[in-house]
Amino acid sequence: MKGSNIFDNNRLDALLSFDVMDTHPEAIYDEITSLAATICNTPSSLISLVDDKRQFFKSHHGLDINGTSLEDSFCKNVISDDVDLLIVEDTHKDNRFNDYNLVKNDPNVGFYAGASLTTENGYRLGTLCVLDYQSRKLDSTQIDGLQTLAKQVVQLLELRRSKKKEKDQKLDLERKGQLLDNIVSATGIGIWERNLNEDSIILNKQAFDIFGLNKDSVNQFSTDIWFSLIHQDDLPEVKNKMLACLSYPSVGCSVQYRFLQEDGTYKWVHEKGKVLKWSDTKKPLAMYGTIQDITDKKNYNTELQRVKNNQEAMINSTKDLMWSIDLEFKLITANTAFHELVTKIQGKPFNEGSLVFSDQVDKQVTEKWKSYYNRALTSGRFSVKQKTQNPRKFWTTYGLTSFDLLYNKEGEKIGITCFSKDITSEVLSQQVLMSAKEEMQKIMDTSLDIICTLDEEGYFLSINKACKRVWGYNPKDLIGTNYLYLVFKDDVELTKISAEAVSSGEKIVNFENRYVHKNGTIVPMLWSSNWDEKDRIYYCIARDNTEKKKAIEQLENSERRYKTLVQEGSDMICIVDEKAVFSYASPTSTKILNITPEEFVDTNAFEYVHPEDYTTVYNEFIKVLDCPQVAIKPFRFKHGDGHWIWLETIITNKLNEPSIKGIVVNSKEVTTKVQHLKAIEEQNAQLKKIAWTQSHIVRAPVARLMGLIDLLKDDKEKLKPEEKERILNYIITSADEIDHVIKDIVENTINAIDLDEIT
Repeated sequence: MKGSNIFDNNRLDALLSFDVMDTHPEAIYDEITSLAATICNTPSSLISLVDDKRQFFKSHHGLDINGTSLEDSFCKNVISDDVDLLIVEDTHKDNRFNDYNLVKNDPNVGFYAGASLTTENGYRLGTLCVLDYQSRKLDSTQIDGLQTLAKQVVQLLELRRSKKKEKDQKLDLERKGQLLDNIVSATGIGIWERNLNEDSIILNKQAFDIFGLNKDSVNQFSTDIWFSLIHQDDLPEVKNKMLACLSYPSVGCSVQYRFLQEDGTYKWVHEKGKVLKWSDTKKPLAMYGTIQDITDKKNYNTELQRVKNNQEAMINSTKDLMWSIDLEFKLITANTAFHELVTKIQGKPFNEGSLVFSDQVDKQVTEKWKSYYNRALTSGRFSVKQKTQNPRKFWTTYGLTSFDLLYNKEGEKIGITCFSKDITSEVLSQQVLMSAKEEMQKIMDTSLDIICTLDEEGYFLSINKACKRVWGYNPKDLIGTNYLYLVFKDDVELTKISAEAVSSGEKIVNFENRYVHKNGTIVPMLWSSNWDEKDRIYYCIARDNTEKKKAIEQLENSERRYKTLVQEGSDMICIVDEKAVFSYASPTSTKILNITPEEFVDTNAFEYVHPEDYTTVYNEFIKVLDCPQVAIKPFRFKHGDGHWIWLETIITNKLNEPSIKGIVVNSKEVTTKVQHLKAIEEQNAQLKKIAWTQSHIVRAPVARLMGLIDLLKDDKEKLKPEEKERILNYIITSADEIDHVIKDIVENTINAIDLDEIT
């Protein structure tokens, strides 16, 4: 693309042509940077223009500097890389920018997004950019909005240049007007302006001299007085021509008559005039004309030729085209600008008396001009706007051509007068304004927030479509409505106070009140307002605050629950880093360990772990670095008083969660539980010992008893009665022995078990 080189002379010339470098801040550019920052949700936005040595900030929203050197310019990369958009999401990680002063020093820019300011001719002037002090991303809507606003900046710059050109042209016209006054003064022609509404007249010095009037008498110079000073023989013709001149459309009038002087003599004057200003109802409002003393003129043709020469001198001093043709479309006369254009088209000018059509021009163009001339002959005065495109030079020009009938002194139609001027700058200015307005409306209507303007009485002048979503009203329903009509009654007085503060120059941000929705519900709103003293308009942005209110309420509820759990619970909650260093401990640490949270912070958890449990706890702790959660069995932890207590702990890995960035440790004291378990284990061991010992004592009588029983069952022995009796005695003796053994076992077991310790 053209102008992609920072030092390209054509690009630099294009930048200089806008005459904007080192100019003062302007509200219209500041509004764009403010809007860009709002759309992209960034604290800063700049309009940056880059020459061959530095970058100048035409507008710097949120950043109090007017520019930087070329070395620290982000925007220069848009030009040198020849791109329409440059986005740097994290400047500190981008090798192109991490060494910039703006990045490594104050203000520590962390994010940049810039849209190229490209002229119609393809030259990149700089960027509209947004900055943040931390890394971030833009969504597609924000990017589109930034690029659209960049186009508006270019159009405003184009408009600025057009206005400057127009101002220069105006100065040139004033100079030419002064030259014309000098020429008119030299010719002795009087100039007059008649206000038909007020029946008053303004004369230049020459007109005063020709009429023979003084400045005091002209203040009372009404039409009736003027008629009374005209010779009675000439008065009917003057009235008839004036009456015809005042009929729409005005054909102008030219009349010669005798005018009474203070010394009683009459002076012949030649007066010309025409109504040039009409009301909407076609009523004449203002008439302009000339007055000339022709008393001493002996040769009318000579005088006519002199006037013609003077007229030619005037019309040849302008670049606008002026020409006249007769009823057969033959040239009567034309100014220099007309002849120069014709010569450029066909190689030679038209001669007076020649047809004003050329074989060098397309037939369709010729027919179009014939239709214009015929329309003028049949309908009288009219104007047409023409658009001309030059495909070789890729530009479009606009012209305004006016046609009017030409009459001779007898009032007979003899031809057509034509006047054409270049109105390209005016048309482009209108197009830029209309386009800017349309684009701005599109941007406003895409906003989820309400964007509006109000007059000093509080009536809506404009509002975007977001009002339908937030309040239930269409924009057309609110235009002309006072905003207080929508404010909830309890908030009216506070809202009035805020509005008065804004109108006194205070910028209100995040003002909260409540509006009444069309369906009757209450909508909490968040407002930012600004007052423009020059235009006496409030500029406001409002946001539906419902979700934020809900979020705050939920947060407060969560905080209350958290406080109850953390500060009043039986567990201790801590946060440690991957090296087990405390960064937080809940207030319950004081109750459980007699160690305050402040004493825990910046100490290592393993300083409190019993040496015999250290290895086991450490091995369990490092597991959580690779898995979400680990449960650690009871271990001994040093109490603030110096003794050891038992804790049971669950650790959870939250190192990657931004709000925590640590390992959450949830600990519960289980000292009593551990002591009970140990007591049970010791008692079980004693019971096992007793059971083993007593089993040997019981086994001997049981064996004898079983043998004796087997002997009695064996019928083959044929035992004698006395033998059987003896065996039964042995059985009874063995049974008694077993009974005594069992009693001893029960007594020993009861003595071994401490029931109070178990419970």
